[in-house]
Amino acid sequence: MKRIVMMQGMGLNERGWAGLISKYGKVILIQEGYIDHTEYWENGQCVFTGPEIKVAHTRYFDNLTFGLLTMFRAWRAFFKATKGEKVDLIIAASYSMASVALFLRLIGKTRKVVCTVVDHLPLKGSLGLRMHRMIAGWLTYFTARFADEVWTISPRIPAMQFNRNSHVIQFIIDNNDVAQGERNEIGYIGFPSQDHALDLLFEVAKKHNIVLNIIGDSPYLQSIKKDAPPQAVFYGQMNDKEKIKSIFSRCFCGYAVYRATGTQSYSYYGFPSKSLYCFANNTPLLTTNTSLFTQEVEKLGIGRVVEPTVEDIERAILDLRTRFADYYQAINRFRDDWNAGVFRFHEERLKALLNAR
Repeated sequence: MKRIVMMQGMGLNERGWAGLISKYGKVILIQEGYIDHTEYWENGQCVFTGPEIKVAHTRYFDNLTFGLLTMFRAWRAFFKATKGEKVDLIIAASYSMASVALFLRLIGKTRKVVCTVVDHLPLKGSLGLRMHRMIAGWLTYFTARFADEVWTISPRIPAMQFNRNSHVIQFIIDNNDVAQGERNEIGYIGFPSQDHALDLLFEVAKKHNIVLNIIGDSPYLQSIKKDAPPQAVFYGQMNDKEKIKSIFSRCFCGYAVYRATGTQSYSYYGFPSKSLYCFANNTPLLTTNTSLFTQEVEKLGIGRVVEPTVEDIERAILDLRTRFADYYQAINRFRDDWNAGVFRFHEERLKALLNAR
């Protein structure tokens, strides 16, 4: 049986993705970012899960050193999980883990490397920040150029230009079989920043006495907690699928609003990863017109697209609560069609990669 290692972060349904890919070989999922974690998958089932070590507190130093800690952790996790044996394919995210994968290919520890690129940070901010993003961009383009294939989350991501074997990938959406039920709450999951407009959500929730569920943590979130409605629940960082399911199964709305919506916003180049958690639990999405995908949300009937203002957000939230049953059914239809495309993509690409010499 083929052996596949996935070096990924968290937030794009990596576990569901590992389950899908494990139909083509034994999968070792190494997660780095907010946590340091390893799992083994076979035939769509998780057969081993290691401890989840929280490493979000090292994020600043990791970013400052261009992913040096992530590289070290991914390298260590690879050799611990594989015992140094050769694998057939590594699917690695970002320049930090992809550079580790490329070096492992160089020394004969893998045959093929796929570099996955899920975001692009435009050059803006202070001089130091612009220089950091420029160097990070060069590193991304370097790893993309030398990978066997590049999979990007959006055709807007520039890294596609550096490898003729580049493809746009869709991520699997789980079906958690969550009943329609009575839903009266709102859910958010992510690494909160000022761009995520949680302060506007707080204002609407206070006015209508709506329970908020905030999954994730950041210094910014800690600075605005005092302004949250009394009925808000803060869970911190979480990677437990069942716990996330239990929260979103009570929600009529998943909140993914961004203040910045133009080409100078990172969300313009990506995909609202929060939506994967929402749709897995038949929770409609409230978002802004940022990525290519969000332009389809209202056409598909799976959520609302708004301007990042209190008035627009309030109207959309009340509509989602009133017409939740319609959105629930639309998400069921959408998810089936979406996942069919995901299966076709992986069957084509993985067979090509794993059978190639």
